[in-house]
Amino acid sequence: MNDSGIYTIEMLNRVYAMKSNPDYQAEISGTTATSDFFDTVGDLLTTAKDWEFKLAKSSKQFTIAGVDIKEVVAVNFSVTASAMSAYGVKTGDAQLTGLKTLYTYSNLLRTPIVDLQNDIAVIMGLITANKTPLADYKIDVPYTTNLTTLAAKLDTMAKLPQDVIKQHALDMKQWENHLKTIKKFFDDEMDPFMEIYQVAMVALYLAYLAARKVRHHHLKRKPKVVDPETTTGILELMALFKASMGPAAGASYVVTALGISDTTDEDGEGYNDGCKPGTFHGKIMMEGYKDIEFDFTIEAGKTTALQFLLEAADTAPVVSPK
Repeated sequence: MNDSGIYTIEMLNRVYAMKSNPDYQAEISGTTATSDFFDTVGDLLTTAKDWEFKLAKSSKQFTIAGVDIKEVVAVNFSVTASAMSAYGVKTGDAQLTGLKTLYTYSNLLRTPIVDLQNDIAVIMGLITANKTPLADYKIDVPYTTNLTTLAAKLDTMAKLPQDVIKQHALDMKQWENHLKTIKKFFDDEMDPFMEIYQVAMVALYLAYLAARKVRHHHLKRKPKVVDPETTTGILELMALFKASMGPAAGASYVVTALGISDTTDEDGEGYNDGCKPGTFHGKIMMEGYKDIEFDFTIEAGKTTALQFLLEAADTAPVVSPK
């Protein structure tokens, strides 16, 4: 599964999690249209996870075995090439001498299987041509038989069953169609509907924007399974201008107890990982806008997402959304 699929599942997880957030639960459950939209997100998420699981295992048994045999082949044939090179130096055979540099472990391991098969054929051909003297270099009949067996195993792995390849291709096509369905649903239905909450319940709208967006730090950091031993959490922050709902780029935010002193990026976002668990006090500041002070809680292994609206300094006091 490519990055697009991983980030889509992350987005669906975050949006659907809003349904159980106590700050928004009553509004989502109590409004028929809103509840229906979030139920659809749940259905899309379930299907997406099913495809994620299926794609992860559809050819995994073959690819893992292929990697394993490639490693064994790379070790054995690089060692063989090195010994043959030593014999080449002794006899002045330039072709044999060059084998040590040409067929190193790393080179063989990185080589695509089809090319690796050709490399092995070259080495085996040279062994046959120099069979008698190479026996004194431990490349004797039993040793050569082992190499032949390894080459045969690699050939077997190279012939990945066509039905597996075809099924994986069909699965990928259906997964891509599901991604298109997800995109169309949000672009044409849910995103336009949620605009109403800019007026009806701005805190819910801000939380939706934060959950919906494929955030910049996810693009920079590959999603990974949370280690159950994780002892720190993550702080995500999104700041928008109240008047325009545009990103508040360059807003300063400080959490003294966590040693955080940072600014939002061009998308009005902030990201800080490695935060110790606990309840903390923070402050957002930007010239020409009212300061916002807020309290929040960090939990180990979890992300705390906060959203704020910056209001011009000459207006009434700002109330920080939860």
